[in-house]
Amino acid sequence: MKKYLSLALVGALSVSLFTGCATTSLQTQAKMTRSIFLDPVKKEQKTVYVVVRNTSGQEVNLEDKLIAQLRKKGYKIVDDPEAAKFVLMTNILFANNLKEANTARGASAGGVVGAAAGANGGGSDTLVGAIAGAVVGGLVAKATEDEIFRMVVDVVVRQKIDQKVTTTTGNTEGQASISNQARAGFMNEFSGPIRSKDGAGRLNDAITNSTAQTYQTNYIEKKTRVFAEAVKMNLTLAEAIPVLEDKVSKSIAGIF
Repeated sequence: MKKYLSLALVGALSVSLFTGCATTSLQTQAKMTRSIFLDPVKKEQKTVYVVVRNTSGQEVNLEDKLIAQLRKKGYKIVDDPEAAKFVLMTNILFANNLKEANTARGASAGGVVGAAAGANGGGSDTLVGAIAGAVVGGLVAKATEDEIFRMVVDVVVRQKIDQKVTTTTGNTEGQASISNQARAGFMNEFSGPIRSKDGAGRLNDAITNSTAQTYQTNYIEKKTRVFAEAVKMNLTLAEAIPVLEDKVSKSIAGIF
């Protein structure tokens, strides 16, 4: 009877310790890798040509929301880049989910709780308690695991000026290699760090050689990258994408 009470105590303590890891209300954020500062222009010059590309592999409707945010700020969207004072180009690099690594922590701390609960019963009870605690803690942490969805977008802004600017662009080239990494799955996540659900391959681009091109243009070009995140337990991709679209579009429009 005492053993069963100890196991019940393990379950109760594990639940109390790790249900707090679950995020029950939506949490969001958006950040830029660097600030972009544009020269102020007259009202009649607030014209933007918008290009939105998507190489993430997900269905994302960023363009409509981005245009709506720019219009709120008084900008006119034009379909001719030559007629625009600003050219805004974006590419959605990533739009998918990652998992919070609560499970391994839950199993570890659950084992501690279980061992403590079984300590009074001797060595065998301590071992049973530790195993039970690890299992219960891992399962509880797995059940309360947060869904973390992220969107990463490259941003290029060009502002037209009345004089020519000499611009130098460079890139580096090297041999690329592909290696394997652990895949996502219940058993993998139970005992290890966060893993991607998109496969086991990883591309490593070893960059060595450098080249440069110099040319003249009448645009000043600036670049940044926007990162947005939505976190909530049981959040789905279909629910997260519109939230991320809103965060990213407002962040990019904030440049203007």
